[in-house]
Amino acid sequence: MSFKPELYQMCHHLLDERIARSEQLIKEAQKAANQESKSSVGDKYETGRAMMMLEREKGETQLLELLKLKKVLNQINPEKISEVCELGSLIHTTTGYFYLAISLGKLKINNKDIFVLSPVSPLGRLLTGKKKGDTFSFNSQSVEIKLVE
Repeated sequence: MSFKPELYQMCHHLLDERIARSEQLIKEAQKAANQESKSSVGDKYETGRAMMMLEREKGETQLLELLKLKKVLNQINPEKISEVCELGSLIHTTTGYFYLAISLGKLKINNKDIFVLSPVSPLGRLLTGKKKGDTFSFNSQSVEIKLVE
């Protein structure tokens, strides 16, 4: 039985957590900027406020990137079984499991390490278009695809 739907939900959950953290950081930076009170030294106020605004802008940039990732993740149908490695494929190779989705790194599910990676990452590009039985070289190592879901 495939654990792809469970893995998909885990990716959504992790991404939603990151989005919530980013939104919270933006709110905190805005609140801090609004609370900066003018001191006897005017520059201190302006510097503190500018730093908070930079933090907010950084958070907004991060949030935009996370929302783009969510859009990509939403394009995946976790029930779809594919014979060719593509966005949404769970791939079992001689070196481990890979999930072509978004870059989230290593996750553990059902006591298996799964590397969740983007199709545009170096390894993701190597995997895209491959099918069961295909081999490719990565980090000077020959890797065979055992199963594509």
